[in-house]
Amino acid sequence: MSAAARASIARRPLLKGLLAAAGVAAAAIAAVEGPRLFAPRYAPSPFDDVLAQLPDRENAIRLGAAFLTSVKHFDAAATAGLLRARLRGHSLAATMNDDLLEARLSEARGWVLPESLALLCALAARAG
Repeated sequence: MSAAARASIARRPLLKGLLAAAGVAAAAIAAVEGPRLFAPRYAPSPFDDVLAQLPDRENAIRLGAAFLTSVKHFDAAATAGLLRARLRGHSLAATMNDDLLEARLSEARGWVLPESLALLCALAARAG
């Protein structure tokens, strides 16, 4: 047998390896992009930068609607400005902790909440 015949690669194992690599790549892409593709979509609003802090926007909308029933005047733009200032450089959890330490609390149908969370949920309810 010649040296050229020994050095050649068999086609079937090469194709199997390429197909396996393509399958692994497709599964990895699906695992990374899948949750984002199937996540709920919301209409764009001027408050999306603040609303991105919410882990569950559907329930936040419900809570915000309950909070808005007890509030007479709600200015969404002023509330968004206040929340942007409070959240600047902090997580929502840290901001809520600050609210609790400073006794900034709000009530929504019997639930006592940190003020930042209640305002953020009300903003989500207004944004839809």
